[in-house]
Amino acid sequence: MKPQRITFGRMFPNAGYAAKYRRELRKLIKAMHEDTRREIAVLYGEKTTDAPITLTQIMAMLREKWYKIFTKRARQMNRWLVDTVKKRTRKDIMKQLKDIGMVLTPNYTDSEKTLIDSIVTEGVDLIVTIPKHYFHEVQETVRDAVERGGDRAAIKEAIEDKFDHPLVKTEKQAERRAELIAKDQVQKATQGFAIENAKAYGATKGEWIHIPGEKSSRITHMEMDGHTFDLDKGLYDPDVGEFVLPGQLIYCMCTASFLFPGTE
Repeated sequence: MKPQRITFGRMFPNAGYAAKYRRELRKLIKAMHEDTRREIAVLYGEKTTDAPITLTQIMAMLREKWYKIFTKRARQMNRWLVDTVKKRTRKDIMKQLKDIGMVLTPNYTDSEKTLIDSIVTEGVDLIVTIPKHYFHEVQETVRDAVERGGDRAAIKEAIEDKFDHPLVKTEKQAERRAELIAKDQVQKATQGFAIENAKAYGATKGEWIHIPGEKSSRITHMEMDGHTFDLDKGLYDPDVGEFVLPGQLIYCMCTASFLFPGTE
C-alpha cells in the first residue's frame, strides 16, 4: 500500500520585511532626489558659460556618488534580509513538522551559503538600477530645458518647473521600482530558504503552487501548478529556456509544498 502523501514547509514572504526593505530604499531615493535638485539649482543659479558640459560633469559626479551609496547600503540591506528570513524560515518549518508529529534534526549543507551569496549579489545588482534609471531621466529632462534656450534665468525657471512635474514623476518611478525590488527580494529569499530547509530535513521533491502576480501571471507557471519537481532542479520553463524554482525568476510569486521523505 502506497504511504499517504505528507507535505510541509510552504512559506509566504513576510510583508513586514518587504515594508522595511522598501522604506530603506525610499529614504535613499529621497536623499538622492534632494541632493540632485540642490546641485542643479546651484548650477543654473550661477553664471557659467557652458551649461551642457557642466551639466554632464555634475551628472557624472552625482551618479558616481550615489552609485557608491546605493551599492554599500544594498549590501547591508540584503545581508539583513537573508539573516532575518533564514531564521524565520528555520523556525517556521521546524514548527510545521512538530505540528504533524515529526521531530527531526536538520542537516544543512554548503548550498545554503551559495544561496545567501546569490541573494546578496542579485539584490545589489537590482538596487543599483534605481540611480541608473533615475539619473538618465534627470539628465534628459534638464537637457531638454537647456536646449529650449533663453537666458540663464529662463533656463533656471524652466528646470524648476520641470522639477515640480517630470522629475517628481521620475522620483515616483524610482519609488515604484523600489517597491517591486523589495517584494521580489523578500520572496526570492523566502522560497530559497524554504527549499534549503526542506532539503535539510531530507526532502527531495516539491509540489509547485502557482500564485498569481499583481497584474499578470506567467502562462508557463500557471501550467506548472500542482506539478512535482526535484528540489535540486525545478521545472522547465520554456519561456526562459531553463529549469527554474519557485521565486527564482524576477517577480515570480509562486511557492511550494515539500513532500516528506518516504511519502513521495
